[in-house]
Amino acid sequence: MTFRFLIVLVTISTSAFAQYAYPKVDLAKKVLATTLVVELLEGDNKVVATRNTAIQSVFKNNWKHTAVLFLTQSQIDSLAEQHQNGYSYVFQDDFEYSGTRNRHVNSDGSIHPYGDGMGGRIQYNAFTFGYYNCYLNVSIDGDYKFVTSIGFANAELLETDYLFLCQQLSRLVRAASEEKTTKEYFNVKRNIETITAKTLMLPKNFFKEKDHDRIGKYYDHKYELVDIQEYENLILNKEPDKAYIKIIWSHHHKLYMWVVADAADGAILSIVGFGGASFGSYHTANDIIKAKHLKYVTSKFAQKINNRYGWKVF
Repeated sequence: MTFRFLIVLVTISTSAFAQYAYPKVDLAKKVLATTLVVELLEGDNKVVATRNTAIQSVFKNNWKHTAVLFLTQSQIDSLAEQHQNGYSYVFQDDFEYSGTRNRHVNSDGSIHPYGDGMGGRIQYNAFTFGYYNCYLNVSIDGDYKFVTSIGFANAELLETDYLFLCQQLSRLVRAASEEKTTKEYFNVKRNIETITAKTLMLPKNFFKEKDHDRIGKYYDHKYELVDIQEYENLILNKEPDKAYIKIIWSHHHKLYMWVVADAADGAILSIVGFGGASFGSYHTANDIIKAKHLKYVTSKFAQKINNRYGWKVF
C-alpha cells in the first residue's frame, strides 16, 4: 500500500489529537432502525470495479446491524426522493483541506508573521491536505443528518481500508446507541493493556530501513516487521492476537495521524501525531510514522493527553 501526502508550507506538532466524531445517541439509534445504503462508485474501469467489489464484500460480511443496499449516487438520489425516512447512507469522495494563515502588515510597511498589525493583515493559503472521506448520514424527513465520518489519507482504498471503515462505523454507532460515554468507548488503561498483550505488526515499508533495527529501543513490547501482503492478510483474517498501525485523516484536527488498531475488531487502541514535515514537500508513510514515536503508543500520559474523543457532533 502506497501513501503519498502533499504538505505545503506547514510544520506540524504532536498535540491534543482525537479520533472520530462520536455520534449523537438519537442519531445512532435511528441508524440502527434503518436500512444502510452504501454508495458505489460510478465509472467503467478496473479500479472502480475492484473497489466496488471490495466494499460490497466487506459490508455484506461485517455489517450485522441492519439490511444493506449498494447503490450509485444517481440511484441514491432517486431513492431519497421517494423515501424521506427509513434509510441511512455511507457516502465516499475525495476532499481537500486548505489552511489559511495571517501575516501582519506593520506600521512601517513591513510584513511579518507577528507584529503590531497597524497596517492590517494579509491572509494566505498556508498548506493543503488531500484526503478521502467516508461519512455516515441518516435521512430524517428528507434531510440528511450527519452522524460521523471516517477519513483516509488518500483514495487508494483496498479491502482492508473498507473493513476498517465498516468496523469504525459499526463500533461508533453501536456504542453511541448504548449511551456509552467517550471515556468508556476509548479507555486508555484498557487500550494499553490490550496493546501490550498483542503483537504489534509493523509494515517494513512504513519505516526507513535504517530504523528497522532501532524499533526495539522505542517499543519494548512484542512486535514484528512484516511485508505488505502479510500485513493485509492479518487484517482481513482478524487475527485476535495482533494489532497493527494505520495512517488516517483526522477530521477534528485537520491532520494526518497514525493509529494502532486491534486486528480482531478494528478498535482504535492508540493514536499518535507526527511532526517534522518539510515545507512544500511530498511525504511518504515512512516520513509520517517515525520509529522514535513508537514510545508514545503505550504511554499512559501521552494517550491521556493526546487521544481522547473530545469532538462532539452538534
